[in-house]
Amino acid sequence: HSIVGGHTTLPTEAPYIVSVRSVSGSSHLCAGVLIKTNWVLTTARCTVDRTEADLVVLAGSQRLLTNKKPLAISTIVRHPSYSGTTGAHNLALLKLTAPITASTRLGTIELNDAVVATGAVTAFYGWGALRYGSTSFSNELQTLYQRALSSTDCRARLTSLAEGDICAIIQPGQAACTRDEGGPLVLQGTKKLMGIFSYGTQCSGVLPDVFVDVQSHSTWIVQTAV
Repeated sequence: HSIVGGHTTLPTEAPYIVSVRSVSGSSHLCAGVLIKTNWVLTTARCTVDRTEADLVVLAGSQRLLTNKKPLAISTIVRHPSYSGTTGAHNLALLKLTAPITASTRLGTIELNDAVVATGAVTAFYGWGALRYGSTSFSNELQTLYQRALSSTDCRARLTSLAEGDICAIIQPGQAACTRDEGGPLVLQGTKKLMGIFSYGTQCSGVLPDVFVDVQSHSTWIVQTAV
């Protein structure tokens, strides 16, 4: 999913976002987030039916069209409770064969460790489609500000919400979209990673976007990414 109704991201914002790509054709599949210099957090769905040799990571560029050297992946670890049916626990960790060297435009993000207040302002980043059904993606990284919803409110709007998922919404016409999966939802106050984009509804912004809650999965993330 790409972002609909967002704006171009500032140059030094979100230095932790990466593009996860197929080795063949190097096309952008989904986003990911550097949580350590050698570990990327993304969605499990992005890695299904793909091996370490099928994927590479591009980091340190806010443009999809870049001459940055692709980074190889040595290990893919999907969340043990991931369900392809319900989409629950839609997380995977990708270990890079070599750590990145941090700079102003390339770095890691801390994990959110607190329960997020309803209505909290968040920033979401992605290169996804600019409209539903489009097969072209944004070359420039896009930002969308959203507000966190309570799980009760989210369930009422979506009818179902998997365990460990959270929601955010702003208004119709502004939403995450195709190939935005794996992108970071960042708490504006603390600048910590709050969620990983899992799925939305036709990029409309009428219904909430759904993210995997980082805080409730933090034990698995920390114990795996070593």
